Amino acid sequence: MFTVELKSLQDSDSGYYWCHVEISGGSDDGDYVYLTVSSDPAVSVINSSVSGQEGGSVSVQCLYRAEYQNKQKKWCRFKDWSCFTVGKITTSQNSAVLVSDDEKGSVSVEMRGLQKSDAGWYWFSAGDVGVPVHLTVTERPSSKITCIRNTVYTC
Repeated sequence: MFTVELKSLQDSDSGYYWCHVEISGGSDDGDYVYLTVSSDPAVSVINSSVSGQEGGSVSVQCLYRAEYQNKQKKWCRFKDWSCFTVGKITTSQNSAVLVSDDEKGSVSVEMRGLQKSDAGWYWFSAGDVGVPVHLTVTERPSSKITCIRNTVYTC
């Protein structure tokens, strides 16, 4: 997986783009991607990059326009395309992910008990439009205190 970041986009940049990967010793692969640039996107997130510590939690607030209120909304993980279909309140089987829709334009996602393996790309969608979110999980700092003895203990 690789990431392409486009900056300073304008509405006129909307259109088809070609994404192509040259694979050494194998068959090259590519596909067209349609990019929509809008000053008022159909869906968005407050923060497209979140981070948390192992064992901790993160929250993502996803927004959608009024015309998407009755559309199906999902929170998916890119790695394995496991998804939660959003309802009034949706929880995963182990309650590690809590997703709730206020039905007024906002979906809240809370991921609890973070593990290093949770890191990666996620996707929020409403109907046929979506937005990516990247999650970084850092190691929990050691709570171990080391003291050095001189004439006085220094910790």
